[in-house]
Amino acid sequence: MWKQRDGHKRFIIAVVSACLPAAIIGILVYVLGTRSIEAEVNKSRQNQVAYATERIDSNLTHLESSIAQWSFKLSLGTTFGRLDLGNDYNDVQTLYQSLTWVKASDPLIEEVSLYLDRQEVLIRDTTGIVKITSPGELAYYKELSARQRDIYWAERYTQTTNSAPYMLVLRLPGGLVQSEAVLLVEVSAKQIDRLIAELGSGGTGAALLMQQDGKPISLGRRKVSEPSELDSLLAESAAAMQGQAGTILTSWKGDTYSFSYAGMKRIGSIWSVASAVPLAHMTQPVQTMSRIILGISCLGLMLAVLLSWLAYRQMHEPFRRLAHQLTGKPSRAANVLEDIASEWQNLSRESRNLQERIDRQLPTLRESFLLQLVQGHLYYLQEDELVQRMEQYGWDVRDRVFAATVLQVHGLYGNEGRFSARDEQLVTFSAANVAEELTGGMGLEASVINFQDLTVGLLLRFPVESGQEAQMSMLYPLAEELTSTLHSLLKVEITVCVGNSTRTLRELPLLFDDARSALSHRMLGEPQQILVVEEVMPAGPEAITYPFETERALLHAVKMGLDEEADELLDHYTAQLKALAGKEIEVRLGLLQLCGNVQHTMMQGGYNPLALTGGTVLWEELADVRDPLAIVDWLKQRLLRPYMSKLHGSQNRQLKQLVEKVLETIHASYMNDISLEYCADLHGTYSKRLSIGFKQVTGQTFIDYLTRYRLGQAKQLLTETDETIGEIALKVGYQPPYFNRLFKKYEGVTPGQYREQQGR
Repeated sequence: MWKQRDGHKRFIIAVVSACLPAAIIGILVYVLGTRSIEAEVNKSRQNQVAYATERIDSNLTHLESSIAQWSFKLSLGTTFGRLDLGNDYNDVQTLYQSLTWVKASDPLIEEVSLYLDRQEVLIRDTTGIVKITSPGELAYYKELSARQRDIYWAERYTQTTNSAPYMLVLRLPGGLVQSEAVLLVEVSAKQIDRLIAELGSGGTGAALLMQQDGKPISLGRRKVSEPSELDSLLAESAAAMQGQAGTILTSWKGDTYSFSYAGMKRIGSIWSVASAVPLAHMTQPVQTMSRIILGISCLGLMLAVLLSWLAYRQMHEPFRRLAHQLTGKPSRAANVLEDIASEWQNLSRESRNLQERIDRQLPTLRESFLLQLVQGHLYYLQEDELVQRMEQYGWDVRDRVFAATVLQVHGLYGNEGRFSARDEQLVTFSAANVAEELTGGMGLEASVINFQDLTVGLLLRFPVESGQEAQMSMLYPLAEELTSTLHSLLKVEITVCVGNSTRTLRELPLLFDDARSALSHRMLGEPQQILVVEEVMPAGPEAITYPFETERALLHAVKMGLDEEADELLDHYTAQLKALAGKEIEVRLGLLQLCGNVQHTMMQGGYNPLALTGGTVLWEELADVRDPLAIVDWLKQRLLRPYMSKLHGSQNRQLKQLVEKVLETIHASYMNDISLEYCADLHGTYSKRLSIGFKQVTGQTFIDYLTRYRLGQAKQLLTETDETIGEIALKVGYQPPYFNRLFKKYEGVTPGQYREQQGR
């Protein structure tokens, strides 16, 4: 009987435990948590407005800086005041070109005009030269040119739907000199509206950008000339704030709105950014969830007799298991949800940190991958693997034709004396930047490759349906623009070689090798040259039965000292040669050709074939070998084996020194964010070589060694200090949740249990 009453008691406790806390929590969240939620929502909203204001301010500051530079770039054969629009044809054309360049220099620019004070005309690249006849309009432009500031914002004389109400004005020339012209830059209303519209909440809120005098510049999704009542209320409120940042709650038409403000300093004034969002729009999800919790709690109280035991056994236990999996340690019943929430926040933060690191390293990884691809270091990857890698790095390479173009800088030591031998990398970097801007401006799918030797490569991608003529119609103008622009900017000789095209990524190294080889056909002394590979290096009329690609892979394996891979490629090369040639004489000639190329590769690596063979003339021995298979065996035994043995001896010394430097880096920086790629870049090698060498020297992979070293430091801190586990995790380079799981995986116990075992 006592046991039955005890069971009833526990059953009632289970009923109350399962339902009553949920009901209380729901009521507290719904009744008492509203103000806290509103405060947090207002704070979040203010942060959003501040971030958006920072973006807008950054765009406008960039526009002001770039326009200010044009006061030094608009140079004519005469002054603006003396310019004869009817006779000075070259200067007028220069003005048109300059206006076009200014207009294209920033996406915020809608229209650019030049007002000449003495001539009383307005010049645009679209409408040409227009004489100002309206007295009011003429007085307006003269007043602009008479102001004391060199650059400032002013209200436009006439309003159009495409341009914002205010424009950027630049006096020419600036300073204390009497202005002869005024550059008028109209800002795109569409671009400004797009930036401001991001602050609104669809059709229920409002957002605006306003001048210091209270006149609106943009209302986001609505026209400035057609403000809503909410827009007018927000403008009055923003004017009262006078550019100060803040958030207030305002009632309007029975609803509570969150008004957020921020200010930005412009030239001579302060602009205000403001937004109004219904508070219900932001808190509705939380209120709905609170009501759901409250309703479920009430329903749970009614059905507790039937469901409490099941809820106790089947709902609570999974939470405990989940918390245990996340934290790596048993959770107390009262702290299960808190542990899960805390762990989830840590995991989210760690995920964001990892994503930020990836975003920072992605440009460098893309550039490194592309350089290795065109230099032939990725020969071991198949076509589908290359396509997958390219797509992972963000390139669209499916259904594309790839074309190679190479430009080279010559005459660095010209008469003008602008550059010296130490400026080669700087000049190459400048040429690569110009090439990237030009290809982007022409709308081409192009990737720029900096070879760091006064040579820049361009990998261009075209739709697969485009023919060769269509490709050349785009490549040749690009080559002309590259030679002209780079010669004009750098004052050096420029040669551009337009290479062939292919549909396979594995052929790209051959295309770039051909293009770079064709550069040697340039005419000396010519400042600007354009070469086409098919013209300077035409293909012969006969079909050549020779496995060029396999030979290239074999020579690369020889160069890198990959003996097993070299043997496999030599056998593969011989099998391909037999299948392509068929005749014994052609196979023997191919193998003799390969022998010469292998010796050439050895000499490039600093090894003399005569020294490797004890002074024996290999050609005399090889001439007596008739069977192709015997020639292959002879190449392995007499040429490849001695070379690989000597190369490995040298490589092992270099590799050991490299790994020792990497170990020093790990020991000094293990608490920081270091990786295999980081160490490879730091010590001037590439990831694959360091990975193989590290395993060969230490017997462990890079990540295993780094992990064990960090855990060793962590165990020392656990036994010698009283620091918390979270502090120790951060000190050895890990986030606390991941550190707990990793420690248990390698040591079999959690960090807390390890500390207890050591008597701490």
